[in-house]
Amino acid sequence: MQPTPPEGKPYPLRIWVDVESGQMLGYRVDEVGEGSQFVDLAVGGTLDEELFVWDGPALTQEERQQSLREEHRAARREQALWFTGNVSSAALTVRVPVDFTPDNVRFTDSGGFDASNGAAMLSRRPGSTQGWQPKWGVPHYVWSTPQWDWATGTIHVNLDRAAVEELRQHLHPGKLVDRDRRIDRPGRRRT
Repeated sequence: MQPTPPEGKPYPLRIWVDVESGQMLGYRVDEVGEGSQFVDLAVGGTLDEELFVWDGPALTQEERQQSLREEHRAARREQALWFTGNVSSAALTVRVPVDFTPDNVRFTDSGGFDASNGAAMLSRRPGSTQGWQPKWGVPHYVWSTPQWDWATGTIHVNLDRAAVEELRQHLHPGKLVDRDRRIDRPGRRRT
């Protein structure tokens, strides 16, 4: 009986190990044609100390962290630009007052997105006949327009219908809205 791959690994992995040293010599996943192996291996030989000298560029931990922060800020700026260019460039503050302007946007090729900031969430998906309901742990509103299914919620305040209507007018002024409802908790609906 051949062993099966563990859960989450779709294909078997074959590994070659040197019996004396325990060193892995190679591996192969035949189904995807991936693998590598040592071609010329000498165990127990003397190694030149120059092999372990790095003379390339180096960053301190602080410099690396700063670089990562700058990359993160640049990515968030790019996400915000995508949102203003593809969804709405209007200020998205409603009377609650809650600013829905995102500082984090994950978007898809279909034009759907999940946007958020520290106070609010806003998402849309391509329209479907059933509508769409995210499984958020906060009270939120869902609705559909002819092209999109939408959802919005806030973290620290409860939205009312007037605030949601104001947000809709920023996002898609004058568009017909149906399947409008408030979702109190996951699995529990309230109209």
